[in-house]
Amino acid sequence: MSAHEHAVNVPVPEIRLGPGAAQVERISGIIGVIGLALCVVGFLMNRAVFFQSYLFAFIYWGGFALGGLGVLLMGHTVGGKWCATSRRFLEAQMGTLWIVAVFTVILLFGLHDLYPWTHIGDMKELADREVLRHKQGYLNIPFFVVRVVIYFAVWFFWGLRVRRMADRQDQTGDPTLRERMRAFSAPGVLVFTMTATFAYIDWILSADAQFFSTVYGAMILIGDVLQSFALTIMAMILTSRGDRFGGRVNAIILHDLGNLMFAFTIFWTYLTASQLIIVWPANLPQELIWYLNRVHGFWKYFALVTALSMFAIPFLALLSQTRKRDPRRLIRVCVWLLLARIIDIYWIVEPTYRRHGFWMSWTDFAAFFGVGGIWLFVFVRQLRQRPLLPLRDPRVMAPLPEEVVA
Repeated sequence: MSAHEHAVNVPVPEIRLGPGAAQVERISGIIGVIGLALCVVGFLMNRAVFFQSYLFAFIYWGGFALGGLGVLLMGHTVGGKWCATSRRFLEAQMGTLWIVAVFTVILLFGLHDLYPWTHIGDMKELADREVLRHKQGYLNIPFFVVRVVIYFAVWFFWGLRVRRMADRQDQTGDPTLRERMRAFSAPGVLVFTMTATFAYIDWILSADAQFFSTVYGAMILIGDVLQSFALTIMAMILTSRGDRFGGRVNAIILHDLGNLMFAFTIFWTYLTASQLIIVWPANLPQELIWYLNRVHGFWKYFALVTALSMFAIPFLALLSQTRKRDPRRLIRVCVWLLLARIIDIYWIVEPTYRRHGFWMSWTDFAAFFGVGGIWLFVFVRQLRQRPLLPLRDPRVMAPLPEEVVA
C-alpha cells in the first residue's frame, strides 16, 4: 500500500478550536446583549430610525449565513480541495441561519416603518401611490410573510441536508456520499440563487417605491459570497496557526481561495457597473432617483469609498500570486473586504430613508454590534461543536504538497 493510500484510509485527527474561542464566544455574546439592550432603548425613543438601523445590521450579518450556504453548495457542486478544507467554516456560517430567521421575525414588526407599500393610502406622492398600487398583488404583508417562510424553508432544507450528509461521511467514510452531496447541491445552487435574489428584492429594494433593477438581488448576493470567502479565509488562517492542520491549509489552498475571492470581486463589480450603465444613461426619473439619493451631499463620498474599497484596492491586491499564498498578507485583504462591505451595505440601505442629506444615528452602531455580537456568538459556537476539518473526506485526509503555482 502506498503512503497516499494509507493516508486516505486514516481519519483526520479531530482538530477543534482552542480555549481562546470560548472567550471570543463569551465576549461576542456580551457585546450582543448590550447592543440589543440599547436597541430596545432606541426603539422606544424613535421606532422608525431604529428599524432603519436594524435593517442595515440585519442585511450585513445575515449575508454571512446566506453567503456561506451559497459557497457551500457551489463548492460541493464543482468539487475541489479548497471546498473540502474550508467546509467546516462554511457550514458554521450556514448554521447561523436559525438566528437570522429570528432576526427576520423582528424585522417583520418594522414593516410599516420601512416599506411604503404597507401604507399606500398615507403617501403624499401621487406617482408613488400609482406605482405601488400596481404592485399590490406582490407587495402585501400576507404574501411577504409567506415568501419569508418559503425562503427559509428552502435554505434550511438544502443546508441541513448537506450538513447531515457531511456528518455521515465523518462517521462512516462512505465514498458514495461525496457524489451524493454533489448531485444534491447542484440544483440547490440554482434554487438558492433564485430565492436569495427575491429575498433581497423584498427586504431592500421594495423599500423604494419606483426603482427597478433586474440585477439588484444578484448584486447583493454576490457581495455576500465575497464577504463569506473573506471570513472563511481569515478563520482558516487564524485557526491553522502553528500548522495545527498538518499541512492541509497551505499556500495551494490559500491561493485557490484567493483566486475565488478575486473572481467574485470582479463579478460584483460587473453587476454593480452594469446596473449603473443601464440606469444612468436612460435618465428615467423613477429609476435615476435611486442613484441621485446616493450621490447627494456626503453620500457621494460613500459612493467613492465603496468603489475604491470594494473593487479597486482588492482587485490590485489580489492580482499578486505571492500575496494570495502568504497568510499574513492575504488576511489583511480579507479584513479590508469585510470592513469595505459594511460601507457598501450602509450606502445601499440607508439613503432610501435619509434622502435629505447624510446623517447617522447612534442606533446604527447599537444595532450593528447587537446583531453582530449575537451572530458571532452563534458562529463561534457552531465552530466549537465540530472538528475543524472533515474526518474522512479523501481530499483532506492526505495533506496537499506545497507545489509551485505557475
